Amino acid sequence: MGDVFRILDRFKITGRGTVYGVKNHAHSIVRIGDVFYDLQNNRFKVTGIELLSRFTERTDFENMPLCLLCELLDGVEAEGNMLVRSLEDVNFIFCSHPLNPKRVDEDYEEEFQAAGLEHACALFSYEDLEAGKLSLYGDDISGLTIYRGWMMKSDMYRLFYEKLEAKGMILINTPDEYERYHMLPGWYDDFKEDTARSVWEDQGTVDSALLLTRGLEGPYIVKDYVKSRKHEWYDACFINNIADEANAERIIRNFVQRQDSDLAGGVVLRKFEKLKPIGFHEKSGMPISEEYRVFAFAGRVIIIDDYWQADRNVSFTDEERLWIETSVKKLKSNFVTMDIARREDGSLIIMEFGDGQVSGLQQIKPPDFYRAFKPEPLELVVKD
Repeated sequence: MGDVFRILDRFKITGRGTVYGVKNHAHSIVRIGDVFYDLQNNRFKVTGIELLSRFTERTDFENMPLCLLCELLDGVEAEGNMLVRSLEDVNFIFCSHPLNPKRVDEDYEEEFQAAGLEHACALFSYEDLEAGKLSLYGDDISGLTIYRGWMMKSDMYRLFYEKLEAKGMILINTPDEYERYHMLPGWYDDFKEDTARSVWEDQGTVDSALLLTRGLEGPYIVKDYVKSRKHEWYDACFINNIADEANAERIIRNFVQRQDSDLAGGVVLRKFEKLKPIGFHEKSGMPISEEYRVFAFAGRVIIIDDYWQADRNVSFTDEERLWIETSVKKLKSNFVTMDIARREDGSLIIMEFGDGQVSGLQQIKPPDFYRAFKPEPLELVVKD
């Protein structure tokens, strides 16, 4: 599947239909009458192609934006921000083994095997990419591609995106979308009513972080824009009372020093929420609570499971499911994880977001996860 169009803008023309302004990628071809799909398998028939002036039925542009006038065959606007030739051909790309680039990284072996039953899969060397080089192995893929692997800093992901794009592989999330949900400040304003109060700085220093503590009281968590040191709970994560200056400084200093060059963005202080407890982590002793990981694809939940406990029935009220679905609809990226938890009073709260490509499956079984990307079959409509 080589034809992938990322939607940049959309508007309606009265009496004619919906126009999608799209980024055209090299070697993509579109004709009048072509049918494309959004990421929820809704169909769109191209009835016109324009770029400042009207073009002929066949166009072949390289990296030029164009406007597609579309008939909405299923009566709904496009979900997500992509139009593709077929959703049957979603590809995946994984990190290769550092010592054997033709094998998948051992930590992703189970996922790679499960993905390969449903999708074409390629490999790349994470270590070579860190050095600025793209080395590819495995299946020869093109078109819509989803990365599954280790977290990348934003500039490394941008390089990855651009190098894959040059070879006809279009990652599901743009570099800006990746950064928005990979790093806390990007999503906070959109969800601040449904998550813990947070403050942050962008220097990544102890002194700058301590300035954030002024006027704060009660328990807080310290983290950077991406990760905490939650498995060092009492030493470099949880601050029992942030107004206790000596203890707050000790924990913040421990966090900053231990993160060292891995500290992402800056230091974040998040109000500690009292969650429904389920026990303590067997290795670190940190308290664990009733939490869930939600994978969202093109504005809908594709799979959800318990964060900590395997083989546990996940159950929500109708009102809670509506809250989850409404939250997911607000996302501004195609593939995102949303971690939610239950407070002591029984209500749900958003704990964190992440880019779906670099989020762990937790208790989700890999075969269930990769089957979730297969499009739902269209209903057969029979007319008399």
